[in-house]
Amino acid sequence: MSLLVGGCEPEKQADHQSHSNNIKQVQFADSVHAEYAEGFRITYHKNYKLLEILKPFQDQVDTLRYSLVPRDITDEVEIENTTEIPIPIQSLLTTSTTHIGLAEMLNATDILTGMVGADYVYSKDIRSRLEKGKMVSLPHGELNKEKILAMDPDLLMISGGQSSQFDNVKVLMDSDINVMVNSEWLETTPLGKAEWIKVLAALLNEEELVNQKFNAVADEYNRLKSMVDGIGEKPTVINNMPYKGAWFVSGGESFTAQFLKDAGADYPWFGSDETGGLRKSFEVIYEIGLEADIWIHPGAAKTKEDILAKDSRFKDFKPFKTGKIYNNNRRMSPSGGNDFWESGVVHPEIILADLIKIFHPQLLPDHKLYYYQKID
Repeated sequence: MSLLVGGCEPEKQADHQSHSNNIKQVQFADSVHAEYAEGFRITYHKNYKLLEILKPFQDQVDTLRYSLVPRDITDEVEIENTTEIPIPIQSLLTTSTTHIGLAEMLNATDILTGMVGADYVYSKDIRSRLEKGKMVSLPHGELNKEKILAMDPDLLMISGGQSSQFDNVKVLMDSDINVMVNSEWLETTPLGKAEWIKVLAALLNEEELVNQKFNAVADEYNRLKSMVDGIGEKPTVINNMPYKGAWFVSGGESFTAQFLKDAGADYPWFGSDETGGLRKSFEVIYEIGLEADIWIHPGAAKTKEDILAKDSRFKDFKPFKTGKIYNNNRRMSPSGGNDFWESGVVHPEIILADLIKIFHPQLLPDHKLYYYQKID
């Protein structure tokens, strides 16, 4: 098993095959292509699909290349400089609750055989599968390599963080456990993040289904977005909560900022070019909070008392006085799993509807908040 990490042009290398040119052509009935996502590319060839993860890690832009080969011809097809994954995959071990949303949207939760960090799962279906022993719960932290090798999944899906993560899975890769990096969290747009469902669909040969479902999501998202285009008055919004003396707010090119733009908010840091967080002092945010209209994502708070317990000065904020504080923790499991980070990943149109309802309630008079709730 080999994993190429390199900056090669895929068009020049895609058909550098060995032991595959004489194999019958596979007719892939449907195909998927990235329209919003910037982190992956899928192309279709004579007897395999080429999946390229274009920015697998936060600190690395080189490409990871996977050949997705029908499992009945994997012994006959070998694509150079790729990791071969037999498809359709039949068992998946996942390391992030965001992957649950992908599987549920494709009606494919039965392929999930293991979950790292299962304590933070919201899905009742997945929690039931764990309780019945249909899925194995693996603790957070370093992967239990012995247990994973014993499970022998078709695929271990990890979230791209730092490239050093590969050190943790190298022994698994050397033992022929297929490891794939899912970097959806690096996307800076809601539809780009949601579109990673097409990667799982390609692994399952569910291209027709995912095109129907994702297109419906994108159409509704864009319809809602168009409702606030050109709207006049926009509320000033602040977000998050200070931690250890610093207040990290979302950068102007971040995933959260894109939601705020599309929902018709005025956000003080739209002008920054950061895709991650911006470190600000409490004093800077305090001055803005005195005049802001709405406050979202105040940590784990569920009540105003929770907020004041962090800092009594929050009572001076205009949103605290007017009661316009909202958090995305309406759908929580007893153990703390938040559906915002599960089904919300593939349903950005519902999140956008929630935000429009908060910022411009007159535009969606009949919408009831789904992921968000008002903090009283």
